[in-house]
Amino acid sequence: MNKLERRDFLKLAGGITLSSFVIPDELLAENGDNFNDFKALVVVDLQGGNDAINSFIPADSRSGINTGYEKYTQARSGVTRILDNDLMGDLKRNISNGNLEFGSASSNPYYENGDIYKSYIKGFYLLDRNGFDSKVAINPIMPEIAYWMDKGVGAIIQNVGNLPYPATKQELRDKKVKLPPFLFAHNQQSILMRTGQASSITFPTGWLGRLADRWQGLNGSDVYKMNISLSTYGKYKMFFGNSTEPMSYSNYGPVDFKTLSLEAQKELAQLGNMDKFHTLYKETVQNIIKQTEVTINDWNSVSKDREIFSSLKDSYGISFYDSRGIVKVPESDLYGLSAGGVQNHHIASFVTAAKLIKIGKDKGFKRMVIAITLGGYDQHSTQPKTHSQRLRNLSLGTDRFMRAMEHLGLLNDVTLFTVSEFARSLGSNRDGTDHAWGGSYMVLGGAVKPGNYGRFPDLTLEGEDDYTVKGRFIPSTSFTQYYATLLKWFGADSDVMAHALPELKNFDLKDLGFMG
Repeated sequence: MNKLERRDFLKLAGGITLSSFVIPDELLAENGDNFNDFKALVVVDLQGGNDAINSFIPADSRSGINTGYEKYTQARSGVTRILDNDLMGDLKRNISNGNLEFGSASSNPYYENGDIYKSYIKGFYLLDRNGFDSKVAINPIMPEIAYWMDKGVGAIIQNVGNLPYPATKQELRDKKVKLPPFLFAHNQQSILMRTGQASSITFPTGWLGRLADRWQGLNGSDVYKMNISLSTYGKYKMFFGNSTEPMSYSNYGPVDFKTLSLEAQKELAQLGNMDKFHTLYKETVQNIIKQTEVTINDWNSVSKDREIFSSLKDSYGISFYDSRGIVKVPESDLYGLSAGGVQNHHIASFVTAAKLIKIGKDKGFKRMVIAITLGGYDQHSTQPKTHSQRLRNLSLGTDRFMRAMEHLGLLNDVTLFTVSEFARSLGSNRDGTDHAWGGSYMVLGGAVKPGNYGRFPDLTLEGEDDYTVKGRFIPSTSFTQYYATLLKWFGADSDVMAHALPELKNFDLKDLGFMG
């Protein structure tokens, strides 16, 4: 065997995407003895700044209401404005095959001969029952999400953003309350959102990483970590703690170890006397071999579970898996979107998350957190085309995941929620929008108390809630409060909560009430 060079070791270390070291059995979670159940969180990060107001449309139809549809239409250009046309009455799910159907062809937003632009603005699904009060509606490109919300297993949280302290426009202008650093900048606002610290971009750990620090060993000494990232955009900071790091998966399953061949790995693992450098290398390779073999075996096992997965079909009537156990996406969208509008890896992430949750449940884990990162939400122009494609992927992927959880009997044990570094401006650039601040986010799961939460912003341009002149709304709810509500359901006590979310002490309201 050739002499091992330092650069080879660094190459190996850079290729390690599963945990490098197994947690000792004696390292127990701080309050793990109190958990006798299974719960999972799935965070869906819409990277680039999602246009929340065209995803979850303010639909209050009363005249003169500053938080309703009238103000929305005054500020949005006709090119990007969602039409006032309620499609909910014609939306249903065919019980026999699980597919969504519409009462008539004309009520189907995808009926316009494949015109994605017309589909995107054709109307909305008004939420007016099961906890909702007709003040918010779902974009027409997302009938699957509208279905779950209408079913009563989802909530929409209004005007959330990076905010270190409660603040009014006047307090910010008078500098009585500090702004988040580098407001409206992608990279910095992403850091704040993921660390849960809106006052500093130098905070080294993520809020779910700090949670994992306090719950080390919660799932025993298995090769899996509590936090698992399906990110394709590098290391996911939300999951890194002071003493913990996430496990990384690809969108399609466990990451194969490809730096060296399996034969070379096993040869290294069998070497005898070594110096410290080679000993560390050997231990690393041994751990990687173990983890790779375990995760691939688990993945292959759950992929063959046809009763749970292969029998499920998506909104096209196509099975979740092909013969190889890989997620399958059709060549074109039955509803009229072009083949390029459906992205395989986006939808595959949701199926992978569902399979991981089944693996964790079967192994007796107590808590799991999975991150899905979806890029492409930065739309300064051509928004009707690009945003509609992103929302279509989000709706299809979310629907696959929710239906898998329902089929597994885990709907009440799993909560999916969205985040983004910021929202988009209400005022538009003809066919696009600019970086903004507060926006709406969705939460789905059987434990969710359905309805609208938080305060709708005043949609008047240059009004009381607009920090600028274009509809960049000052958040009335912080990400910290949003996260705290999820962590309370997840089982975090007050001490763990304070460690994971240090800025929570700045807010009187620490539970937004959307979790049962």
